[in-house]
Amino acid sequence: MTVDAAPDRFGFLTEMLDDPLVEEIIVLGGMRTFIVRNGVKELANVVVDANTVRRVADQLLVGTGRRVDQASPIVSAQLDNGSRVHITGPPVTHADRMNIQIRKFVVTAASLDDLMSRDAFPEHVGRMLRDAIRTDKTILVAGAPGAGKTTLVNCLLREVQPSRRVVTCEEVFEIDVPLPDMTQMQTRDAGLDGGSEISLRDLVREALRQRPDWIVVGEVRGPEALDMLMALNAGCSGIATIHANSGREALEKLVSYGVLAGENISIPFLRRTVASVVDLVVFLRRDASGRYVEEILSVPQQLDGDVFTVEQRYQRGGLSTRQVVSR
Repeated sequence: MTVDAAPDRFGFLTEMLDDPLVEEIIVLGGMRTFIVRNGVKELANVVVDANTVRRVADQLLVGTGRRVDQASPIVSAQLDNGSRVHITGPPVTHADRMNIQIRKFVVTAASLDDLMSRDAFPEHVGRMLRDAIRTDKTILVAGAPGAGKTTLVNCLLREVQPSRRVVTCEEVFEIDVPLPDMTQMQTRDAGLDGGSEISLRDLVREALRQRPDWIVVGEVRGPEALDMLMALNAGCSGIATIHANSGREALEKLVSYGVLAGENISIPFLRRTVASVVDLVVFLRRDASGRYVEEILSVPQQLDGDVFTVEQRYQRGGLSTRQVVSR
């Protein structure tokens, strides 16, 4: 199907945005558009011209305080429905190949029991995770983009005791849990209206001032790692997500991100702090069979300050072991 005009505000994207099963939309200059549905990427039967892509990109940014142009060719924003929009245009791209990527937040499971019913993990893992939350353990959720990290975080938060105070820090609001005492905050880029930037690091620092029992960080990928570790070391429990290729790598990346916070931050200090505050690392994987927990690691008392000693509490299709993880 070739589309020359876009009568609706979002034009050829409208139907995809309205489809509750579509998780992600990827527009490559209008010549190819991909959608991700139920974790599977497929080519959409639609082709549009460069002007239509530009018009839709401008419409996506209406009301966000953002614009894409030669001076600002890379723009991230949020739609009213919470979807995250990332646009790249010329001169970063070819003149006729503006790209649009929309990450929709689609809740595919509402509880740990729901995830178990979808074969994300067996029953004894569900009990382990439920007990970890109810005993205020800190959990690091790791995996590739689209592996189901946010969905698991939402399910874990449903196990938090109602008396606990929860403060969340996210780039885009994706936490959706009916807790009675929860404050949610999201970052803000410097806007065209003169508004100053509010970073994830700013939010984590602010969270500690709000007497939280739990701090939730939507995605750790920079120096906010240090602030989060300091907050958790002050007696809070926490849940955080991080992009990683394994549970072991997640611990190392947390250390690496902490180093970015300043020149005087030492790796041995970060290792000791990570080991003292992280109780479980849950690693998620996505493949053709679906999304599932591949492994769960616990971080016991450390045997050596230069390496992480971890205990494998669960391995999909395997046995639990104790392992030493080095850089």
